[in-house]
Parts: sequence; C-alpha cells; structure tokens
Amino acid sequence: MTDELASIQRIIRNHVHDVRNSINNLDLQAVLLEDLGTDPEVAATLKGMRAEFTQLEATVKALQSEFAKPQPSTPTTDDLSQVTEPKIAPVGGRGEMEAPGIRPPTPKGDAVDRTSITKPETVLIIDDQAQNLQIIGTVLTKNGYKIMLASSGEAALALLAASTPDLILLDMLMPGMNGIEVCGMLKSKTCWADIPIIFLSVAADKTLIVEALESGGVDYVTKPFNKAELLSRVRTHLALKRARQQLRDLAEDKEELLGMLIHDLGNDLAGLHLNAIVLEKRLDMIPATCAPLVVNILRSTEAVTTFVEEFLTNQSAERILLLAEPLDIRTVVQAAVERHAIFAKAKKITFAVELPGHPIIAHADRHGLPRVLDNLLSNAVKFSPAGSRVMLTVGCGPLEWTHFSIRDEGPGFTAEDQERMFRRYGRLSARPTAGEHSTGLGLSIVKQLVEAMTGRIVVESKAGAGACITVTLPAA
Repeated sequence: MTDELASIQRIIRNHVHDVRNSINNLDLQAVLLEDLGTDPEVAATLKGMRAEFTQLEATVKALQSEFAKPQPSTPTTDDLSQVTEPKIAPVGGRGEMEAPGIRPPTPKGDAVDRTSITKPETVLIIDDQAQNLQIIGTVLTKNGYKIMLASSGEAALALLAASTPDLILLDMLMPGMNGIEVCGMLKSKTCWADIPIIFLSVAADKTLIVEALESGGVDYVTKPFNKAELLSRVRTHLALKRARQQLRDLAEDKEELLGMLIHDLGNDLAGLHLNAIVLEKRLDMIPATCAPLVVNILRSTEAVTTFVEEFLTNQSAERILLLAEPLDIRTVVQAAVERHAIFAKAKKITFAVELPGHPIIAHADRHGLPRVLDNLLSNAVKFSPAGSRVMLTVGCGPLEWTHFSIRDEGPGFTAEDQERMFRRYGRLSARPTAGEHSTGLGLSIVKQLVEAMTGRIVVESKAGAGACITVTLPAA
C-alpha cells in the first residue's frame, strides 16, 4: 500500500507541474490571440477559461498536499519488537467477571505513562480453568491491559453481546463449545470478525493447531504459559490491529477526499468544457491565423480533463461492483468504433472490423466492457501512425469462452514495456504519434476490469511491429 501511495504522490506532483504548464501555455496563447485581434466576448471567454484552470490547479495542489501528509504503515516484524505496551490503568467495570484473587496492581514509579493513554485496550480471556484465568489475567493487568473473563464459549458470547474487546485469548479444548467452534461463530459475525484471536493450547497435535488457525485464529500459545512469550504475542497482534485500523481510517479519508474531488472537479471541468466550446464556435470572429492557437488551448483543456477522469477512474476501479449479464460483444464493439471514429478519421486511421454474422454472447458488465474497449481503442488510435489501420475481430471458443482482439500497426511493446504495461501510472517507451496526452492509467484500468469480469487479457507484440491485445470472457 505504501508503494501505491508513493506512486499516487509522484503522479500528482508531476501533474501539478503539467497543469501549471497548461496555464502558462493558455496565457501565452491568449496574449497572442489578443495581439492578433479578438472581440470582447472572446477575451471574456479566455478570462473565464483561465479562471477555471487556476481553480483546477488549486484543487490538484490540495490533493497533492493531502497525499503528502505522513501516512501510517503496517509495522514490520522488527518494528513490533519496539512497540511499547499501552500504559492503561486496569478497570473492573460492571458486567465483567474478575478472576478470583486478581487485584489491579498499584503502579510504581513511572510504570504507567498516563500522558500516552488514548483508549483502553481490552483482552477477553476464555478458558474453563479458573487457574489459567487468574494467571493470564494477572500478567495482563500488571502490564496495563483491561481484561474480560469467561469460563466457557457460551459465557463469552454473552459478554461479547454487551462489550467488544480488542483481542481474544481462546482456550482450544473446553467442554461444551470448543475453541474452534467459538472462533468459527465469532468470525461468521461481521461485528466480531476483525477481533484477533490467539488460541491457548496444551495439545502438541499440529493438525489440531492448523485447524484452529484455519478457523480464523491469528496465532497460538502452548500451555504451560511462558509469560514473556504470551505478553509478546498479545502486544504484537494488538499493534497489528491498530495498524490495520489506521489504514482503514486512511482509506476512508481518501474516499471522502476523492468524493469531494469528484464533485468539485466535475464543476471545474464543466466550466472548462463550456468555455472551450464557446471559443471554438467563435473561430469565424478572429483571424484565420488564430485557429492553431485555439486548437492548442483546446488540447491543453483536454489534457487536464483526461488526467482527472482517468485518475478518478483508476482510484475507483478496484471498488466497482461489476454485474455479469449476457451481452452481444458485436454490439458493444460497433458502438465503441462509432465513438472513436472521429479521432481515427482526424489521423487518417482506418478501422477494419470483422464481425461474425451471428451473436457472440459473453457474460460481462454493461458498463465495464465498453470502458475496456474505449481504453484499448483510444490507445490504438493514439499510438498508431497516420494512414495506418486498426483491426478489430470478434469470435468464440475454444470451450466456453468468447474473445475480441484489437490489432494496430503502431510501435508495439518492448520486453521492458510488457513487464510494466499493466502497472498503475506505468509510462511505456512509445509516445502518442500526434502529441496526444497519455496518463499511463488506461491499461491498468483495463486489466482490473477484465479480471473483475473473470476474463483474461493477452498481449502479442514486439518492438516496431505493432501489437495485438486479446480479451477473453466467459460465454453466456
């Protein structure tokens, strides 16, 4: 996760630079347009577009600032040895059973650093032997943990209904419900599933221990207890639980931030698009020499728009819920070709489409499949030279599979490209042949969507000889 955050930080940092370049380019073109003569309405349009770019720059910088904040990471094994146990005064509140003879010890000297207290950490001990409850409870209370005690699985469930601990120590062999049965029941409930469970076992039977871990336990400690080992295991798994919670909180914060960005950037991009359209419609009101400058302004706008859309799509791709239904691939391919025909025509690229005369029905998502085709066709057009051809074929088989292929006559992929082409933000050796903007996000999105539809993607290519990308999907 740390590598992914670092990649996001790098791409955002690069794009802050790109947006600033776009603004500078827009300013330059605006000055040239004014020198060549423009009417007041065109000047007002340019001013409005400049304001939208500035707002977009501020938003992207805000995102950069958010991602630049120090991020929590899961502690390594070495780090865990340095984790200091929580210094929390033991509490024996109502509704909790205290083991006989256990009394919260009085801290001596600086044994408890109360300034570091954030919240109590509670350990539920489940064991049918009162002596074990007393021994373990004493060790934990002396080290600042709050404890809950239960002598059976049934008693533990009653306690859990009222209070949720941070960790559970669970005896494997008990009368009535054994530890494995209790663990299975806890893991089946969403409200308890994330509580780490350490098994306590006198059994040397490795098969039984494996069964306990497979039921959902995170670790085990054998009896008779080594107090230092038991305490170390408790500290370790509580530290891991805290780290996981921090990462979940971070993910929720990022989701909230991206949600706000979708709203704010949506407004920004709507303004950019509107101003670009107005400017384009007024080409007849300005000198002919200004046309290339207007095209440059439109291209700068499209570059920012493309980045934002693909960035947000990439961030949400893993969380998209895809619903498979029978779809005729031929219809989806034809619609995608129509959407990209204008871009292909501008580069004098020909689409050669070979479709069978009968339906080719695949199990796919009605929104995910068009997105896959759009990304692949967009790349084929971007990286193909003018006057070349892009071929699309659709077929079925072998067995219960359908497929479609997109073959271009572009530069192809080097061996190094093929190793990193599906990585997020992976920049490849080839460059768009007409200066189009490329974010390095499209193929990553394609792979995630295809795999989410239980499909496969295969690339055939060698440098300088074009590429053929084939997507295989289950037949309906």
